[in-house]
Amino acid sequence: MKRNQIYRKMRNGGLMVALCGMLFTQQSCLDDIQPGNYYTFTGETVANFLENREDDFSDFIYCLQQANIWGEMRTYGDYTCLAPTNDAFIPYLEMKGVSSVKQLTKEQCDTVAFTHIIKMLMYCTDLNEGSLPYPNMLDRYLTYTADSITDPETGKMKPIYRINKDAIILERDDSVQNGVVHIVDKVVNPSNDFVPDVLKYDDNASLFYQALVETHMMDSIVAYLDEKYVSPSYDSITWSSNGSTGIIYDTGYEHECGIFPEKRYFKYTVFVETDSVFKANGINTLDDLIAYAKTIYDESYPEDKGQYDNDPTDRRNPLNRFVSYHILPEQMAYNQFVASDESLLNNYGGWAQQDVEEFYETLMPYSIMRISYPKSGGRYINRKGFVQDYAGVDVPGVRIWAPSETTVDQTALNGVYHYIDDILTYSKETREVVLNTRIRKFANTLSPDFINSGARGRLFDSNNPSTRFTMSYKPGFADNVIASAETQYWVRYRNNSFSCFFGDEMTIRGMYDVAFRLPPVPFSGTYELRMFECTLAGTNECDRGVVQIYVREGNDETAAWVPCGIPVDLTLDRTDSRVGGASTTDMTDAEIAQLNKSMRNRGYMLPMDSYSDLSNKLLNRTDCLRKIITTTYMYDNQDYWFRIRLVLDKPTAVCPLNVIELVPKSVYAGDIPEDMH
Repeated sequence: MKRNQIYRKMRNGGLMVALCGMLFTQQSCLDDIQPGNYYTFTGETVANFLENREDDFSDFIYCLQQANIWGEMRTYGDYTCLAPTNDAFIPYLEMKGVSSVKQLTKEQCDTVAFTHIIKMLMYCTDLNEGSLPYPNMLDRYLTYTADSITDPETGKMKPIYRINKDAIILERDDSVQNGVVHIVDKVVNPSNDFVPDVLKYDDNASLFYQALVETHMMDSIVAYLDEKYVSPSYDSITWSSNGSTGIIYDTGYEHECGIFPEKRYFKYTVFVETDSVFKANGINTLDDLIAYAKTIYDESYPEDKGQYDNDPTDRRNPLNRFVSYHILPEQMAYNQFVASDESLLNNYGGWAQQDVEEFYETLMPYSIMRISYPKSGGRYINRKGFVQDYAGVDVPGVRIWAPSETTVDQTALNGVYHYIDDILTYSKETREVVLNTRIRKFANTLSPDFINSGARGRLFDSNNPSTRFTMSYKPGFADNVIASAETQYWVRYRNNSFSCFFGDEMTIRGMYDVAFRLPPVPFSGTYELRMFECTLAGTNECDRGVVQIYVREGNDETAAWVPCGIPVDLTLDRTDSRVGGASTTDMTDAEIAQLNKSMRNRGYMLPMDSYSDLSNKLLNRTDCLRKIITTTYMYDNQDYWFRIRLVLDKPTAVCPLNVIELVPKSVYAGDIPEDMH
């Protein structure tokens, strides 16, 4: 029986005790079950659970009542409650300068209550080291980490689990009628400072902080809430399941809800070398770092050498480039950089052929970074190679520290920072060697707003209907997107039965006309632009349309859109004569390579063989293929846009956008044939 089916039976009146616990290493696995890892169904609601233990939770109950959400804790729903004990309130009250919880202001009670309630179920086995998958009622993502301490009774090491590095979970997974309760030993008190302010007080990061101040890049990461954004609730339907503002749409075989973000946030991720990392590389002062940055960026950008050295605020200044390359315009916890859910990685088995990886644009103009998750564990920036018997790592890259490797809470109101184990640069080697590769960009990372609104990376749980929603966007909401008023588009939840890579998908509907800014290329040259398709040809769910695709150079809205050949029929099966493909199920590798070459002559390619769905490789499915959109010369200091327009008057037609590829000529037509992975 599946775990969540067990939970549902428990919540419907059964009695069961189950073991739950996971000591997270870099690959998130537990070896020892410890006391406090049990959950017991009691037939209580969250409110009943706390009331029946009022001697332990009266202070928290008071905060919930003052925040006017006590009634919700009695009603039907799916809540995760992080319940601080009365003892947990003692240091919190001292910090606030009061002796009783009743001396807290209404605002302070609201903050405590909303911090500790999440309107989604989260059991310990659902969690990976890093960010919790859903925000609390303050729209903040709390972190979950594990480490070990010595048990004073046995003298042996035992695992402990923390929220935001500070609050220890004393008892996990007490299942109640409307959710789950985790008891914590401290009041969770997330910082309300911005990322630069949190960094300022980190003694391990003093040199990086000096560079952040010197370049004024700290001014670029102090935004948080877009005050100009207006929620589209005025013209939307309310989804009755949880009261969120959204639209109901029909996918052709099921109904889903697209929720509009109520707010628009600006968030950031910063990668930070500790002072000890700098020292190990002979960098002890800001002047040392300035000299080092000049060495790297004079070589990487020789046309700018010496021109901007005296103005550290200029985006072409070497130190400015150094600092800004460390910053992403979206908040990414350790477990959010690439697909970290084990069921997705197992079902989409990319590890057999290559590292799981993604590409992100940084705040350094026209730059990208490559973040990898190898099967051996860890997360790496700008790593090239693959560890197997037949291959090796060409460039080891920079390793991102896991949350359990530091005791410092690195979260801020508007983002997070991560330590790294070596110096990170956009060097000539990075651009021309590490990034001289097939750049595979997932559609749900094309805009930082998709990530900052919580759209990307949520895994659908078929036993938990409340997780079945997508994030929808009105035209004008998201950076890097231009959409007509008739366009409907949303980022769907992850699902391990979707016929797309990592279960990720963006869906575009209506009489759509939408454009996305492409990621910058690392060096000027000829590139091939491709799009993955799953046509669902021959099935009842085949609801694709016919589209015209265009490319535009630059951000001038009056510039011409250049059509990329004739319209593309998204309903074509690989075996259609216009595609020229065939089933590969019984083919040899040589025959597959020859078939792919034949399809390329018609503007198509086979799908990647590094991913599979639940039953078979996408390579073997004739309704999966790649479309070569165009081959064009691209400059490393220019913006490019990719536009998709529905050309048939069929507003129910769907364009499922999953992956686009930017492939340099050195890869698709190099001395070594491009692999099929």
